[in-house]
Amino acid sequence: MKRNTTSIITGFCFAVLILFSCKSSNTTDVKATPEMESFMSSLDGKYESVTSAIQKFAVKPDLNTADMDMKDLRDPIIINASVSDSSTCYIIKTNDGAKDCQYELCWNNGKIISITDKSPE
Repeated sequence: MKRNTTSIITGFCFAVLILFSCKSSNTTDVKATPEMESFMSSLDGKYESVTSAIQKFAVKPDLNTADMDMKDLRDPIIINASVSDSSTCYIIKTNDGAKDCQYELCWNNGKIISITDKSPE
């Protein structure tokens, strides 16, 4: 009986640890800028919308998009953000209809200065 109780308590503690560690990875204290909010609201499941949003906010016309503009992305959420002296970077999780994708978008003065594919392999 004692072994069963210990197993149950250990399992419960493990489940609580997983729950809290997963929850904390999807939160951020950094508020999205209005430009980032506008960008995210443009991701409606059509690659044309992604392309248009990138063109609207890119710091330069030939910005490397990490092929983000070739996917039908939708339902973006910010899962991480960081602020430095020169930029604010957001990692977003989105879906291309078949799988989840992650991208890091770095911004400076209301413009996207870099896009990096951070999708798990």
